[in-house]
Amino acid sequence: MQESAELRQQLLDLVSETASRGARELPSLRDLAARYGVAPNTIKKTLLELDGEVGVYAIHGRGFFLQLPGDPDPVTDGFATETELDDPSGETLHIPVDESYSPVPEEGRALHKEYHSARDCVVVVGQLGRATDPTGAPSNRFLQFVQIRQHLQSMGFQLSWAAIGYDRQGNLNGTEIKALQLQLAAMGDRLAGILLLDAGYGRKRPLWEVMCEATEQPVVWFHTTPVPDSHMPTLPSHAHVLEPDWTALGGILGHHLVSNYTPQKIVLLPSPGEKGLPPQIWELREVLLKTWGPRWVCTLEWFDVFPEGLPKDPARSLAGKLRRLLLDTGLTRYELDRYFRAARSLGASLWICADDLLGLAALDHFETHCSPNEPRPGLMGFGNHPFSLARGLSTVDPSWPTFVEKAIELFSGYGRRSKVPSYRVITAPSNSVYGGNILARSEDEL
Repeated sequence: MQESAELRQQLLDLVSETASRGARELPSLRDLAARYGVAPNTIKKTLLELDGEVGVYAIHGRGFFLQLPGDPDPVTDGFATETELDDPSGETLHIPVDESYSPVPEEGRALHKEYHSARDCVVVVGQLGRATDPTGAPSNRFLQFVQIRQHLQSMGFQLSWAAIGYDRQGNLNGTEIKALQLQLAAMGDRLAGILLLDAGYGRKRPLWEVMCEATEQPVVWFHTTPVPDSHMPTLPSHAHVLEPDWTALGGILGHHLVSNYTPQKIVLLPSPGEKGLPPQIWELREVLLKTWGPRWVCTLEWFDVFPEGLPKDPARSLAGKLRRLLLDTGLTRYELDRYFRAARSLGASLWICADDLLGLAALDHFETHCSPNEPRPGLMGFGNHPFSLARGLSTVDPSWPTFVEKAIELFSGYGRRSKVPSYRVITAPSNSVYGGNILARSEDEL
């Protein structure tokens, strides 16, 4: 007791001396423990029990501070709520804590009471093999999930993974669904939402529908390639699909070509194994036909090259999806080469691919089957995959960070709601073999 009283008096003297200098921050608990020869927890407990003329309060992750006369109340001045600690004497201590800062997310969550209503849990549902689009740049959807995970964890959110997917017959595992439902029920009010990797369009029991029935919190997923309107169901209000305006992407690329280049022969290449043109290629074609005319634009359908039917392992098959996860197009090397040879026979100076993956496959074809001195067309794609510019492929950026921010806003409840996507054309470096720079410029630049 005598040692405790002596320590208390020493800390009161320290508080008085610090206040007399007009300072507000006390030394760290470790420094004080070394100075007075006691444990840091003893220093902390004694500081919390001080009742001198100058108030002492704690800010989580920063230390102990003084409330000098005339200073505002730290509890009402944005330092966050109070955390209650049980004192052995039976009294309840109220310690103001700054919960807005935490170097480790788990420490910030530990300050909350068990019955606190803060929503700080996000469940990721899906399998890695489903993190690819049937016709889009591989793993682009998974890359957006990684960005969301990093943002949420830095904000103190807790993420859990539910590896639920479809079997070869297109059915869900009932045991996995039941386990997920129990997991969501256990989270209760802490559940902030669900992030889907595969919505399960066209299945007997779509995964998005199962998730929307399990919770009323936001259920979010990405479209990194266009989905036909005929495949889109009617969604409830708490289901959110994040995707760019594909028609606008095609229009931006079309106007970029018209403004910066003279008319030249262009071939449009749709996604492997798909019928018709996706909306971005269709809008690009319309812009070029109106300005340059039909003489300069042609389209090579996959069924023009393969009239006998779809290639092996088309993009929508399970094998095709797994291939695209491994940066493959879902086609064999022979089938790709056959398609690209047909495209080369058209003599176009620019190939525009429906996605970056097809453009990367075209790069491999040229490097394998063309001599070093053979003229090669320019290549452009859609999606802004990380490998695109590294390989010298020009691309159209759909502004993925904007949609990542929208997902963060749906889960956390705040963000820049007025921010709109900014689409742009990213041309390859000037020394690139396949960059847009090799195309014929406008006459005033020649």
